[in-house]
Amino acid sequence: MLSDFFTLLVTVLIVMDPVGIVPQYLSVTSLMPENVKRFVIRRAVCIAAVVLAVFIALGRLLLVFFGISPGAFYISGGILFFLIAFEMIYSKPRSRQVPETAGNTEETDPSYAALFPLAVPLIAGPGLITTIMVQTASSRPWGESALMLAGAICIGLVCVYISLRAATLLFRLLRTTGMFVLEKIMGLILSGMAVQLIYDGLVKLNIFGGV
Repeated sequence: MLSDFFTLLVTVLIVMDPVGIVPQYLSVTSLMPENVKRFVIRRAVCIAAVVLAVFIALGRLLLVFFGISPGAFYISGGILFFLIAFEMIYSKPRSRQVPETAGNTEETDPSYAALFPLAVPLIAGPGLITTIMVQTASSRPWGESALMLAGAICIGLVCVYISLRAATLLFRLLRTTGMFVLEKIMGLILSGMAVQLIYDGLVKLNIFGGV
């Protein structure tokens, strides 16, 4: 179970990408004073935690309700992870920008900025929600899966909080090139996990035999 938790934690950290969201955070909060930035970080992390908790609680029920088999969701999740990894590997430095509307007056409101784009989709994005759904689709008891997810996501959110609080320092240390290289390495790891997920899904659907 410990090794499974570590694998899940690594997946959560790669998909959540605490360092990779620093440029977007700096872009959104560039005109805000420090006390407002701290408020935005706290609110964004709390909103993301609530969104992710809902999917942890209801993920398995959603799969049952829509009649989606675990194997099918493993394959769809693996494809989505591979697309995310592909973008991480082949994107240009800082290519993942906040939406163009982020400069509008409405979106510069601290509460709105915390919700969008920071909490959703930068922190609690489709990749992380897919991670939750894939985990809840496993053969483990719901309580065990929920506990592992809650632990991994809590650690991930703490890393995001620390990363955003130290965003200016991180950007000075790593610069665009450092973040670019780190993103490529994480993309390579995620691509391997994506292929493994697709393989596991094929095994669950009895298309391939397990080794």
